[in-house]
Amino acid sequence: MSAISRRDFAERLALAAAAPFVALDLSLPPPAARRRPGATPSPQQAEPSPLAKALTEAIRLRYGDRLSGEDLKTITAGIELRLQGLERLSRVALTNADEPDFVFSVYRGPER
Repeated sequence: MSAISRRDFAERLALAAAAPFVALDLSLPPPAARRRPGATPSPQQAEPSPLAKALTEAIRLRYGDRLSGEDLKTITAGIELRLQGLERLSRVALTNADEPDFVFSVYRGPER
């Protein structure tokens, strides 16, 4: 196994964090809009957020030789949509009494 520098490790870690944004189909509307038939997608911001720009720049630095300008615009729009979804998700207030969707319990064999 070859040695890897801390800088290379940090770069790979950042790219791995951004990979889900690239791997997903960016042409689909957000999941909430797909579930409700009468829902209209929220109007897009004219300018993407600084975080979306920074993530797109990281993707451009790594894969710029394989991406066109139109590809980068699509990626930026997809990242911005997902960041807006994260913002909406973080606004949901949870209390300590809210349970997860499922509760894990250990299987201890058949009851006797």
